[in-house]
Amino acid sequence: MSEFVVLFAVGLLLLAVGSTALVLGAARLDRATGRSAFAVGLVAVGFGPCVAGLAFDLAAVLHKLPRLAMGNVIGGNIASIGLVLGAAVLVRPITGTAKLFATAIPLVIVAALLFWFLARDNKVERIEAGVLLVAGLGALALLIHKARQESEPVKAEFAAWVPNRLSMWTAGGLVLAGLGALIGGAVLVTTNANETVRRLSLDSHRLGLVSAGVMALPALVAAVCAARRGRSNLVLGLAVGPALFNLLLVVGTVAMVRPLLVIEGAILNEVPAMALFTLLLVTPLANGLRVSRGEGAILLVACAGFVAWQVTKK
Repeated sequence: MSEFVVLFAVGLLLLAVGSTALVLGAARLDRATGRSAFAVGLVAVGFGPCVAGLAFDLAAVLHKLPRLAMGNVIGGNIASIGLVLGAAVLVRPITGTAKLFATAIPLVIVAALLFWFLARDNKVERIEAGVLLVAGLGALALLIHKARQESEPVKAEFAAWVPNRLSMWTAGGLVLAGLGALIGGAVLVTTNANETVRRLSLDSHRLGLVSAGVMALPALVAAVCAARRGRSNLVLGLAVGPALFNLLLVVGTVAMVRPLLVIEGAILNEVPAMALFTLLLVTPLANGLRVSRGEGAILLVACAGFVAWQVTKK
């Protein structure tokens, strides 16, 4: 295997590990300021998994690789729903109880359709980025309002996500180490992306799609652990939250820095596939936030099929 491919893969792993360290350390420091553990945990679960993708996308557009970034956006949402939720439910079926998902899941569907509409001309310019950012902030405000109505057991479940046992020194070290890993990973990814594209015979868009699966590994591990402990709301949060904020806040932020490009044909292929994965969330919404092993298997097989399609297509 080419050294460029190896270095690209190392960069992806650094982004995944660095984002996890940064989120955990930042959550502990944020909790020390007096903010409620529920609020800190909710943000960490909903937005934490997006950090690696945000660093990846920003580095890509700054190095004039906008199609790599767009591929990662689409792949990230498919991984959140197909891989993270699907694999976690195979370990143990879940039944969510948090009221905010009755709002969050429709918001994800609306976000996917909005993204599809704004990117219909194969690019996301700064004007469209502004629309996504405004929509993202509006969705965040609405979810915060809904979260205040949650029951104490639900709040305790999200609060348990905060690593309260970490010392402040350890938390600070995790933040610094996480930032360093994110920067190093972003540099490795962007400096080796072009050669990796040539060696693997993938265009940059498809490389971004596949890369998203690697960076979703921390969320996958966290969701599986949460499922084993019976924390259904955390599992749903790790799937639904990143899918929502990735399309609105991450894409909006990145496209403000530099417009994003979608390869020709993706609006008729990969983006509809992403929207279809999002629409699969209607089933748990209609079934009282229950997701069975059979439904998890469908999600996982669909995700594997999507990856195989991207890797093998000409």
